[in-house]
Amino acid sequence: MAFFAWGIGFYGHGFYIVALGRTTGWPTTTLSAGVASFWLANVAGSLLLGRLIDRYGTRPAILYGALAMASGCFGLAAFETGFFTSPWQLFAIFAVMGTAYPGLSAMAISASLIPWFKRRLGLALGIGLTGASVGGAVMPPLMNYLTAAKGFGATMVTIGAVLLLSALPIVAFVIRSPKHEEAERECVDNDTSDSSAPSPGLSLFLADTRFWLITLAAMLSLGAQVGFLMHQIPLLQDSLGLSGAAIAAGLAAASGAIGRFVLGLLSSRFPLASLAAGCYLIQGVGLLLVLLGDTPLLLYAASAIAGCVIGCITMLPPLLLVDSFGAKGYGTAYGATGAAMFAMGSVATAVSGWLFDVTGDYQVPLCIMLALHLAASLLILWHGRRRRAQR
Repeated sequence: MAFFAWGIGFYGHGFYIVALGRTTGWPTTTLSAGVASFWLANVAGSLLLGRLIDRYGTRPAILYGALAMASGCFGLAAFETGFFTSPWQLFAIFAVMGTAYPGLSAMAISASLIPWFKRRLGLALGIGLTGASVGGAVMPPLMNYLTAAKGFGATMVTIGAVLLLSALPIVAFVIRSPKHEEAERECVDNDTSDSSAPSPGLSLFLADTRFWLITLAAMLSLGAQVGFLMHQIPLLQDSLGLSGAAIAAGLAAASGAIGRFVLGLLSSRFPLASLAAGCYLIQGVGLLLVLLGDTPLLLYAASAIAGCVIGCITMLPPLLLVDSFGAKGYGTAYGATGAAMFAMGSVATAVSGWLFDVTGDYQVPLCIMLALHLAASLLILWHGRRRRAQR
């Protein structure tokens, strides 16, 4: 699930901007707005699928995610054949993929793992989301290679078909709730079978300052991360070439696997708020090096530094929410947090593309992304201080 969610629906967008730009001749602003519709649709997808998960479990959400994401791949392929020719059609396809993303990514994966783990949830989530790093490391170079060899349309049709063949068996045979004795191994309160107790409503979370601090920090940090990653390939293309930029994107994703695993190990030993602030600042350093970098080696190193916490920024909201509110109503809580995160990702992607067209480079967008990470660090440290005071 993570391999395809991030490989297709996260890291792939920088490639789509370049590939569709060649196919359609549309400007970066139009293509960035199309990608922004992906993140904007995540808002509705997160809210609806989060509530669906609380009521019926993760299986329906994962099934929808697989079907809709594959349909988006088939839709993108149609631009090469000329079946689709208008920008609004591109926006609609990205929107469908956007509603699918929560059903395959952190929301569905974390909700599937939370009933099984308590003491080692951070480590379990870090291992479970390793597929995100593999997908990011493999998919952009693979799509670039297949497109050069077979064409963009054939590449997207193939990827969509493989996604369905991989994800549907997960829905059918893997996803389930733990039995009582299985939950006891991790000291998990196996209350998932208690259907008589309603899940907390969204209003309860919205009335809690802790929820807002977690959500605002997650929103700002993901907005900065998405703004960078969605434009990483076009940003680095002039200095490294398309193949080199794709390799840099893969390097960022690969380094994320290490950072995610380290965060999983540390999450049960150190305060989560302090770990979160450190992750936001590390990516800020990477963005600063991209801003100042003038050699290929430095740009590759900057991509690796920024990338080593990519997965951490995705992992932290689930861990922070469960730590503060418990597992009951998690789908609703993360759905609202995810909606805010994806809305910010949509704005960051569109604004970054617009600023590039206006200024002719990515200097201003990178400075804004750096400022967002600094603000996120301050907010989550404030949350950590309030959390300690309450204890």
